[in-house]
Amino acid sequence: MPMYAILGATGNTGQVILSTLLQSPETTIHVLVRSRKKLLGQNPSIAAKQNVKIHEGDISDIPKVASCIAYPCSAVFSCVATNENVPGCSIGLDTAHAVVAALFRLRLSDPTVNLPRIIVMSSAVINDKLSRETPRVVRKLLYTSFSHVYADLEKAEKYYRLHRTWLTVTFIQPGGLVHDAPCGHTLSTEREHTFLSYADLAAGFIEAANFNDKYDWKCVSVLPTGKTRINWTSPISMMRGLLWAMMPWLYWVLHWVKLV
Repeated sequence: MPMYAILGATGNTGQVILSTLLQSPETTIHVLVRSRKKLLGQNPSIAAKQNVKIHEGDISDIPKVASCIAYPCSAVFSCVATNENVPGCSIGLDTAHAVVAALFRLRLSDPTVNLPRIIVMSSAVINDKLSRETPRVVRKLLYTSFSHVYADLEKAEKYYRLHRTWLTVTFIQPGGLVHDAPCGHTLSTEREHTFLSYADLAAGFIEAANFNDKYDWKCVSVLPTGKTRINWTSPISMMRGLLWAMMPWLYWVLHWVKLV
C-alpha cells in the first residue's frame, strides 16, 4: 500500500493532489495543515476517510513535520506556496529548512531508515532551459511581477541541493497554471508550456514520485497533452506583483490596514 505526505494540502496545488490521491482507497495519505477546520471545510469527506491522517501544525514544528513524513512514506509533496508577490517572501526556503531538519531528525533516530523522495513545487520561470522558448521580454516581465516569490524558490532549490549526498529531491517547474478540467499530461525536462491545469499538475506530481530514480535532482515540467484554457486573471496578478516589486513598502502599508 503506497503512502504519501502532502505539505500544504489546503493550497491550490495541494488540494488537487489530495483529491487525486483520494481516488485510490488503498493509498495512505498524511497531510500537514495549519488548520484542520479549513481542510475539512474544503473537503468534508476526509473526516470519514480511514486512509487519511491529518497533522495539524505549522511547518516550523519540526517534530510534527517528521511525524507526517516518516517511514513508510515513499514521497512528500511539498506544496507550501503563495501566488502573492509578498516582499521578503521566504515560505519556500522556510519549508526547505523544515523538511531537511525533519529528515535529519528521522535519520538520527534510525540511520538505516528509508527516507522519502521530496517533490517540490517550483516554477519554470527560474529555469533557463525550460523557459528558453519564452521571449526574453516576457520572461523578464514575469520574473519581475513575482520577483519575491521566484527569489525564494531559487534559494529553496539551492538549499536542497546542499544536501544532495543524502536526500532525493525532484523540482516540479510548470508554466502558468489555471483551474481547468484535466486534459492529459506528460513530463519534460526540456521545456514548459503555459497554461497547465492544476489537475494535470497534480497528476504530474504523482507520476514523478513513482519513478525510481529517473527524475532525482532533476527540474521537471508538466506539459498538457490537450487544450487548456487561458487564465485571464494573470494580467491582474502580474500588475499587483509589479506594484509590490517596485514599491514593497506599499504592500506592508496596505497589509497593515488589512486591504491585502
